[in-house]
Amino acid sequence: MALDREDGSQLLASQKAGRQVDALVNLVTQLVVNQKPASVARVCGICSSNGHHTSVCPSLQQSGVDEHPKAYAAKTYSIPPQQQRHDT
Repeated sequence: MALDREDGSQLLASQKAGRQVDALVNLVTQLVVNQKPASVARVCGICSSNGHHTSVCPSLQQSGVDEHPKAYAAKTYSIPPQQQRHDT
C-alpha cells in the first residue's frame, strides 16, 4: 500500500516533531543535572536591610499592649437629597 503525498508529509512532520521533543528533553535533562543551587537573597521589603527577610522585620515586631493598630473611618458616602412631594 503506497502512501499518498499528504500522508507522507504528515509522517515527516510527525518525525521532525518527535526529534525536536527528544532534543528538548535532552537539553532540559542537561540543565537539571548541571544546575547549581541558587542562593536566596535575604533582603527585607520593608526596611531594605539584607540581614533578615520581610516576615521577620524588626519594625513588624512591636511590643506593647495594643498589638493591633486602630482604624479610623470617615463618612465618605453621600445621602441623596429627599425629594419633595407635590400634592396638587
